[in-house]
Amino acid sequence: MQSSEVFGFNYDGSWGTSGLDLWQHHDHGRMAVEVARGKEHFPAWNTARWWLSPDAYQRDPARFLANFDAGLGIFAAAGIGVVPLLFNRWLDPVCDFGGVPLDHLIPQHSAWNRTDDLFADVEAHGRRRSPVEEVHHDYLTDVVGRHRDDDRVVLWDLCNEPLMGGYVDDPTSPARAAELRWLGWLRDVCHHLGVTQPLTIGNYTNTTAVTLTEPLSDVVSIHPYWMWNLDPASTPMASQQVFEEHLDACLAIATRAGKGLLATETVWGARDDATHVEVLRYTLGELRRRGIGFTVHALHHSLVSDLHRDAFGPVGLPECLHFLEADGSLRAGHEAVNAFAPTAG
Repeated sequence: MQSSEVFGFNYDGSWGTSGLDLWQHHDHGRMAVEVARGKEHFPAWNTARWWLSPDAYQRDPARFLANFDAGLGIFAAAGIGVVPLLFNRWLDPVCDFGGVPLDHLIPQHSAWNRTDDLFADVEAHGRRRSPVEEVHHDYLTDVVGRHRDDDRVVLWDLCNEPLMGGYVDDPTSPARAAELRWLGWLRDVCHHLGVTQPLTIGNYTNTTAVTLTEPLSDVVSIHPYWMWNLDPASTPMASQQVFEEHLDACLAIATRAGKGLLATETVWGARDDATHVEVLRYTLGELRRRGIGFTVHALHHSLVSDLHRDAFGPVGLPECLHFLEADGSLRAGHEAVNAFAPTAG
């Protein structure tokens, strides 16, 4: 499948408030129901970006791996390829999903990485792996290694929204250097394991981040959000002009590299259904105009950040991004997304 043909959604189960919660209490039956609901409302759905949890894997590897394999089966039965999201660096003050803290990635910044050559090479030649390297390596070995040629996996997303701070624009930043070294190490471990599927990194709306991670990716992936409800003076992506310029810049980066471009998250939220439909029409129209495929964030109501109404917990700045409500019903007007499927012409 070409990246321009991707039409789909991010998926988090409805039953958990974080990645750890979702996977420790994984509900295979409810997942099957929620995926079926999505396929019913969006019949052209062909790709799902599925959020995993290294923390849950660490607590019970066998159970996590069994649930992961079974979930791949649910998607496959519906004709949906999967982009497993392996690690997360988006850390939100509202209903945080859980992710890798920066102090685990910078040498000497915690008791668990007291080595100057942290993530310098896959084998950690001449020393034992640090605890951080060890847990990440075990996770990749079991999750990616066991599915390195599984055709149900169409793309591995190494990390969600790394480099998500002002330091991304500072070439002298130790944090930037450390995070990029870690991302390169993740890629190298996957290659060492013999992965056959392409790799990507899900970048938030910052062109510098896209430029820095492109060499580590087989497919360039971005998170184009037109942040309609924020102030353009402090949040440039609240401006449609800046948003469109960002899309053009990312397309140019991918084109120069000879790589596909994919929006692995997109469509900013809104409490009001009609407003959310306006946002999706504008956003997906701009993506399709440029031949950019997408997995909208997100399919179903969930207790995780940004995917529920106020009655279910705190709602952050993006408001409500989900397309299906807690009872499985379609938010009013949200069938509009079907007009942007590749088969819709």
